[in-house]
Amino acid sequence: MFDLPKTITINNKEYSIRMDYRVILEIFIMLNDPDLTDGDKTEALLQMFYIDRPRDTKAAVKAFADFVEPRKRAGKKPGLVDWESDFDLIVAPVNRILGTECRTLPYLHWRSFLSAYMEIGSDSLFSRVISLREKLKTGKKLEKWERSWYRKNKDLVDLPMKFSDNEKALLEEWT
Repeated sequence: MFDLPKTITINNKEYSIRMDYRVILEIFIMLNDPDLTDGDKTEALLQMFYIDRPRDTKAAVKAFADFVEPRKRAGKKPGLVDWESDFDLIVAPVNRILGTECRTLPYLHWRSFLSAYMEIGSDSLFSRVISLREKLKTGKKLEKWERSWYRKNKDLVDLPMKFSDNEKALLEEWT
């Protein structure tokens, strides 16, 4: 109950997993790769997360989802965070919460990282960015100071568009 999980049970069999936060973030980045098919993403997820690949693919993917977000926690809204581009904004408040530089740790369990992430308060740059993204996404009016801050920091607030290699080639032809 109090230990951090190091295995996952699927169909009454335990499977060893890679639970360092860096592995999970790499999986999230891979899952957003527009050049990979859903089948490629599933196979890569299984190879990256499980030390021994479970046979039941559907159950293994569900177990991964349950591991990375164990209680479907409230907090940072889906679609507002890009783990790859936002990492530099996330890491400072996480470090402050952990009391150490997480990137220098040889190992940090995903759940420990996630707990720190969920404690990011409203006094961080990351929280300001998420707040603006949420207002922009829902069409809420920005305060005068928010509009000014947004104009100066669009590169932080606007999520990067992800294009496949084919889309990139087409865009290059057009420009």
